[in-house]
Amino acid sequence: MKKIATIAAVAALTASSLTMAQSFQEAFDMNRAMYGAGATFEWEGKSYNTNYIEEELAAKPANMENAQALFDAAKAKLAEVREAGFAWRDNVKYLKEAKAALDAGEYQKAMDLAARSHLQSRKGLDQAAYAEKAWIMAVPPLN
Repeated sequence: MKKIATIAAVAALTASSLTMAQSFQEAFDMNRAMYGAGATFEWEGKSYNTNYIEEELAAKPANMENAQALFDAAKAKLAEVREAGFAWRDNVKYLKEAKAALDAGEYQKAMDLAARSHLQSRKGLDQAAYAEKAWIMAVPPLN
């Protein structure tokens, strides 16, 4: 009888650890890494896609209004990440290329480049938040 109870307890513990709740971000990141953009996954009974918000914005109709709005959003996000001190190397380059494409009337190209700049700024802000939270791990011990 003890063996059955022990086996049942181990099985319950194993099952509960397998079904441990993960955050939405963890579920998104795992599915994005495994399947790339355009896939769908289930989380807490709802269906979601693996697209970044920037990919959704760049998929809007390519016209001057949408391109300008995305460019302005990317420019504002760049200012925010610069303030935090975590701007990525190519961020400004993508924004300049987006402006040139916008001025040339190449709206889809402008949207794609502005979306890339926006994504880099957003990821830079994620890095800034992580560094703020985990900075103590970078300090060597005194002993």
